Amino acid sequence: MKLQKEKEDNFLSDTNDMIEISKRDSYIQKYGIDPAITPVYLSYNAYKRIVGYAMRYGSNDLPQKTWREVYGILIGSIKENKEVTVKDAIPVMVGDRAYVEYRSKHYVDTAQFNTAIYERAIQDNKEDFFVGWWHTHPGIGFIFSPRDIETQLFYQGVNPYAIALVFDHCQKESKSYYLGIAGIRLKNPDRGMFATYSNSIELKFEHTMEKMVKNVDKVVKLIDKNMKDVLSEIKYIDEILRKRYLAQLQRNFGLIMVLKRDIKITDDEIEAENEDYYLYEWDPDIDKKIYRIPKFRERIEKELKKYEANLSELNAEKSDPEFRKKKAKYKKKIKEMLAKPTEWYTKIMNDFTKRIEIISPFFDFLDTDERKIIEHFEERISEYSKVLDDLKSRSEFNL
Repeated sequence: MKLQKEKEDNFLSDTNDMIEISKRDSYIQKYGIDPAITPVYLSYNAYKRIVGYAMRYGSNDLPQKTWREVYGILIGSIKENKEVTVKDAIPVMVGDRAYVEYRSKHYVDTAQFNTAIYERAIQDNKEDFFVGWWHTHPGIGFIFSPRDIETQLFYQGVNPYAIALVFDHCQKESKSYYLGIAGIRLKNPDRGMFATYSNSIELKFEHTMEKMVKNVDKVVKLIDKNMKDVLSEIKYIDEILRKRYLAQLQRNFGLIMVLKRDIKITDDEIEAENEDYYLYEWDPDIDKKIYRIPKFRERIEKELKKYEANLSELNAEKSDPEFRKKKAKYKKKIKEMLAKPTEWYTKIMNDFTKRIEIISPFFDFLDTDERKIIEHFEERISEYSKVLDDLKSRSEFNL
């Protein structure tokens, strides 16, 4: 039995080696090098963002019981199929003590990142894209959990060069991992969840390791000193500027399109045709039918159309003195109607600008949820501004 067991073990070992060698050979033939062992060049910018965000949730200055893992994505390129360059590391989310749960909204955010990176790459004539992901193991070290293997399978399955960078602040300035970071890849991703991994992928750095650590330590100190204020400003933007001031501006002087009441979406086309308050979900004009113009904007739009019609008639008859007189009168009337919303909008934007001045130096160390609060406010206030500017432009009556 013992001899038979040894033979079985040897057979399984040989078979595993054959599978691994076969996979490696196919990659070598296709890419000219085994992607699983391709070295990685890590920029200081990417390292700074990883450490800066990671140490908000895991550092020697925090109680160990409060340490939490964080997750992000890596942006870069592949140099001649021989080296992965990591140019940026975007923080995405914070998880629990031992894992990060990727929620559905983060898949949407990641897809938006991918689109933005692609568009920027075309604009700048670069070849940047997702080259992997990064996460932290505070006090755990450079290992892969089953969840990590699953995540790496996703990245490496699409891109055989994809790298996982793992940061553990407890390893920082150690002899083996001076930067506290390691590169990990699956050796044999074709085996799925049974894949083995290497945590000793060669890492190259933009500066000397000592300089990388020294510089990032200065950044971390600034983050520790200012992050509480930064988060307070983000909360102010969400709770005060967006939910109170901008909402009040929209209620009193509505310019942004608003949802119609009593509208229901259905996938039944016949039902949508027979009932006025039902809309067919595949209707190409559904957005136009769901939203309506606020009453304040509707009133201004009516005035503008009426004045434009009056001026067009005067202009057609070439009554220049009368035309100029009427034009000045109408222009003043619209300006008066827009005076209050313009004043409120200006105050809100001035307040927002003050908050952003505090947040801006630390924007790179915010995660998706924190950035989204700022971006959402910017989108809403921008919508309001565009309509306001359009109405002002039309009030010039340059027919």
